[in-house]
Amino acid sequence: MTNIHKQSEDSYVQKTESIENQLASGSVWLTFGNFFSRILGALYIIPWTIIIGRYSTEANGLFNMGYSIYALFLMIATAGIPTAISNLVAHYNAINEAQTSMKLFWQGLKIALLTGLASALILGLSAPILAAGHRFLTPVLWSLVPSVFIFPFMSMFRGLFQGNQMMKESAISQIFEQVARVIYMLAGTFIVMRSNPLNWQGAVVQSTFAAFIGALLGMFYLLYAFANHRERFVDAARNSYRKERVDAKELIFGILKQAVPFVVVASAVTFYQLIDQFTYFASMNRFFDFSDQQLIIQFARFNANANKLVLIIVPFAIAIAETSLPMLSNAHANHNWESIKKQIKNIYRLFYVAMLLSAFGLYAVALPMYTVFYGTSDPDLLAGVQLLKVSAIVAIFFGYFTILSFIIQGLGHARTAMKALIYGILLKMVFQVPMIYMLQATGAMLSTLIGFVFSSCYLLNEIKKNYQVSILDTSADLFKTIVIGISVLISASIVVKLLELVFPLTRFAQIIVLLVAVFFGGIVGILLLIRFNVADELLRRFIPARFFKGVQRK
Repeated sequence: MTNIHKQSEDSYVQKTESIENQLASGSVWLTFGNFFSRILGALYIIPWTIIIGRYSTEANGLFNMGYSIYALFLMIATAGIPTAISNLVAHYNAINEAQTSMKLFWQGLKIALLTGLASALILGLSAPILAAGHRFLTPVLWSLVPSVFIFPFMSMFRGLFQGNQMMKESAISQIFEQVARVIYMLAGTFIVMRSNPLNWQGAVVQSTFAAFIGALLGMFYLLYAFANHRERFVDAARNSYRKERVDAKELIFGILKQAVPFVVVASAVTFYQLIDQFTYFASMNRFFDFSDQQLIIQFARFNANANKLVLIIVPFAIAIAETSLPMLSNAHANHNWESIKKQIKNIYRLFYVAMLLSAFGLYAVALPMYTVFYGTSDPDLLAGVQLLKVSAIVAIFFGYFTILSFIIQGLGHARTAMKALIYGILLKMVFQVPMIYMLQATGAMLSTLIGFVFSSCYLLNEIKKNYQVSILDTSADLFKTIVIGISVLISASIVVKLLELVFPLTRFAQIIVLLVAVFFGGIVGILLLIRFNVADELLRRFIPARFFKGVQRK
């Protein structure tokens, strides 16, 4: 009996270790896939703008106008269903009801067919209306219709694999999708521009159609992976307990009620961009006398160029702060109010360090950063650089709103997050036209800033009211981080100014300026963070312990 008990115990330990190793491996793959996609999604812009040449600013503006509408339709087409499928599959697999998991998956595919087809048809038919007078935008939107149709299917398969802890397959499909998209985008742009150097609009159409090529390759890989693992799914379904009797449709739509607010709030930046897109041109035409091409260039500087660079730093800053969210959810599930307070404060501190230092750093290196990514084809390069600096400040409050909405939704207040978003959007709409009249492109960005500041303050007040955690509770860390951020800004700015005396304003030269400025700014930031003992937990997680010798822990 003792031997049997020992074997059973050893088997349990081995199974537990196997699951833990699988989860760890899956996490690494998923993180790598996300990281690779983000980096490639940012870096492609460099060769793309080189190929297009002097029309790259307006081309990027047109590209972004199409993608903002595309992002909205993807949100409608998927509506959080893949995440719901992933969670449900994981749940039913855990209780040995894999057959129910597969029923849910097949039901999800049916829903994907309906939502994908409906969204694609609506986008295709309404493209001339959504173009709002921009004749070149209509073919761009038409080129995105196939991708809107196929994307929900791809997302469902990713949800199935993730629910089964098969993160590798999901991550590889993501990598294939991005690589195929970028290769087709660059090749298509090169062929079009080589055929007719003036046809930058045609190059943009090929670039946006690349989303379908990427989705198609990602989908092919997922189907291949599904076929390879078919026996695993069949065996799991065959060996199910089959005690659960669920209405798949009812269950999915029940989960959707919870998922949709998360998806909508996460799409905040898309809503703000669409407001800019549908109001900026009309407002500028009413108050000023600019040609359509001049307006597209102005629009591209703040809505496309600056936004793309800001969206490099914001997700990483939020990801660092998010590391404490699971502990917050655990504390909430156990009704541990003291732990909830502690975790909220910890998230605040992590966010201060990650976001403020990134934003101040971006402000300091705005000139080399803008030049490296967009070259010198912009007729008013310094205007684009100034707008990137403003965008770096806006990014702080966009990031703050995002992390606060994660906190409040994680604590079961999804409606509060929705209210905060709606109030911010309404304020944006109220201030949009007057601010454009006074400050043109900068005004549009400042109206966005007003919206995010109000939304952030509203959520801060709700958190204080419900959980007795005030921003003043972390004021010492906030003050220290601001001082460190200013130090990073000054040091990096000095490096940029000095190197400007030596290096010309060319793409290659500014890469050197950017790398050197980031290196010195980063060193200053890390040393001061250690010196002032700010966000100690974060630093000890990412920096070797030997650097903390002599630093007393508070």
